[in-house]
Amino acid sequence: MQSGEAIETGIVGADGLLGGDAPVNGHLFGQATVQMDGAALTMPKAQFLEAYNAHPHLRNLVNRYQSILLMQAQQNAACHALHSVRSRFCRWMLQSQDMIGSDTFILTQEFLSHMLGVRRNTVSVEAHSVQQAGLIQYRRGHITILNRDGLEECACECYSVIRAETDKLMGAA
Repeated sequence: MQSGEAIETGIVGADGLLGGDAPVNGHLFGQATVQMDGAALTMPKAQFLEAYNAHPHLRNLVNRYQSILLMQAQQNAACHALHSVRSRFCRWMLQSQDMIGSDTFILTQEFLSHMLGVRRNTVSVEAHSVQQAGLIQYRRGHITILNRDGLEECACECYSVIRAETDKLMGAA
C-alpha cells in the first residue's frame, strides 16, 4: 500500500521464480522480500526473455509457475479475509518448512506480523499458543516444527489447497 503496509500474497521457494511475468508485462509487479537463508540466482531480463522464447520446456515451466503464483494470491486473499490468525500462522509454518526443506528456520515476529496482516503482539500470542500445544518450538525468531501433523490439523484449508494445486501443476515435491 502507499502507507508501506503489506501482506503476503504468495511464497516462492527454491522450486520457483520471480519475474516469470516479464514476457507478458515487461516487469515485475509488486514487492518481493527474501526472508529465509538460502541462495538465489539472478538473470538479466533480456537473457531471461531470450531463454524463455527459445526453450519450450522452460517456457512451459515458467508459465505453470506463474499459474501457481496467481492461485496463491487468490487463495491467500480469501485466507486473510476468512480464517483465524492461528490457522494462518500454522499455514505459514507449513509453507515455510516446505520451502526451506528443514524443520528449523528463522522467521521473526515482526516479519510474520507483516505477512499475516496483524500486530506483532498478536503473532507473539499465537506463537506462544501453538508452542504450548506442542506443535512448534519458538525462541527469538528460531522456529522448530515439532509436530507437522498437528500443524496441518491447526492450519486452515488453504495449506492443503495450495499444496495440492502446486503438486498438480509442478509435480509432487
